[in-house]
Amino acid sequence: MRAILEPFHVDDARDQPHRGRRSAGLVGVFAALVSLLASGVPSYWSDEVATLRAARLSWAELFAFLGQKDAVHTGYYSVMKVWVGVFGESEFSTRSLSALAVGAAAAGIVLLVASVGGPRVGVVAGVLFAILPRTTYMGIEARSFALSAAVAVWATLILLIAARRPSWPWWTFYALAVVTGTYLFLYSVLLLAVHAVVLLLDHRTRMVMTRWAVAALVVVVACVPLLVVSVGQKEQIAWLSDQPVVNVWTILVEPAFDSSWLVAAIAWVTIFVLAVRGRRVLASRDGGLLRLAAVWVVVPLVLLLVADAVIGPLYTARYLSFTVPGMAILLAVAFTRTPRTGVTWILVGAVALAGLPTYLAQRGPVGKNGGSDLAQIADYIDTQALPGDAIYLQDTGSVTLRPRQALYAYPDQFAHVQDIAFIAPFTTTGTFSDVTVAWPDIRSHLADVDRIWVVQAGTSMVETNDLLLPLGYVEQQPHQTNRSVIALYELPPISDGDG
Repeated sequence: MRAILEPFHVDDARDQPHRGRRSAGLVGVFAALVSLLASGVPSYWSDEVATLRAARLSWAELFAFLGQKDAVHTGYYSVMKVWVGVFGESEFSTRSLSALAVGAAAAGIVLLVASVGGPRVGVVAGVLFAILPRTTYMGIEARSFALSAAVAVWATLILLIAARRPSWPWWTFYALAVVTGTYLFLYSVLLLAVHAVVLLLDHRTRMVMTRWAVAALVVVVACVPLLVVSVGQKEQIAWLSDQPVVNVWTILVEPAFDSSWLVAAIAWVTIFVLAVRGRRVLASRDGGLLRLAAVWVVVPLVLLLVADAVIGPLYTARYLSFTVPGMAILLAVAFTRTPRTGVTWILVGAVALAGLPTYLAQRGPVGKNGGSDLAQIADYIDTQALPGDAIYLQDTGSVTLRPRQALYAYPDQFAHVQDIAFIAPFTTTGTFSDVTVAWPDIRSHLADVDRIWVVQAGTSMVETNDLLLPLGYVEQQPHQTNRSVIALYELPPISDGDG
């Protein structure tokens, strides 16, 4: 810790550790609170449902399943299994781990940046990281991105300490950090390329490069099992080939700014001005910081785009979440070029104000994945269905739009109804989808079913009516959720005179 806190220069040397911890701690708490606020409001969406389903498995089932699917998140699912076992499955509890990781990342950024460019830039960088739209998104996402970003920050900090104090214990810690980040999310291994370039630019000595090479080799060897399994599961992201995932928007906006074009515009104008003055900045105390930040943002992006073009579909913007700290540092360098602290914080405030609409939208009830309504579906069935009613939730089409995901996200709300479509659990399929009865084949499962709730994506129940109405069912008034429709079909009571 002494090596980490050296950049915090104050009049009384005895106050250095205290000042350093306090600055980093306060920014970390601020960042965690920014992400935690209203984190329990948005409905789960399909990717978070995958996290929940994995966390519910036994350890043996989990590792067997990861051999077939989602090995890239092996470490994260393992952590979440423990976390959910302690804190439960509510939206707030599952997402709070990501919010805490954001706080840890912000605190690490303060220390990291201060070690290169001074404490003022460090605090600004930590605050900017906390409020960037991609950060506020991953801070309320029950996925691995916030944790991998936090590990990326601390691994980079440890790297810089190891480069200045080249003792093997620091390189051991460095290797462990990168391995941890890679097992949390496979793409974090790209940090090795970032760190190689950083060392070549600013710490190019034979001893440093040799020790880094040994540490990198250890990382690669330790991650070989994960890499081999993940390559075998490449088909799980084949859906990317059908998406417009590589364009100006997904490259320049989404990785750091989510859907906020306004924050992106401010940031890229700022970076352009910084580039114009690049020679002067590179020659200043902030030169090393500028190089570090630029490499952190650019190298993983370029490598991923090249791999996407050469190997096949691999790119989507959120996979670069671990590069957001680099963007925050770039902006901090630019904002602190002025000697006037007030101007710096006005610029930070402009970023916060520009990102506010996106921040609020992220925390709305249907703020996930363009309007996930799984919670709306579950709540409606919970309050309206009678014990013993049958239910059929559409399980076809795009995974992110399938109403059946509501059953996986909120199983307690469906405990009192009969899932007549279920055949076999998802652990038998090698995917996160159960084996279910196709809708045209549901007739044979309707024996003794007087009331059935049908949930379909979209607004039309034509296909449902075509099957159920000829069987004598009567449709009750449908209920529309954000992007699904729910309808109750009942068989009319048989009068005493019938038969």
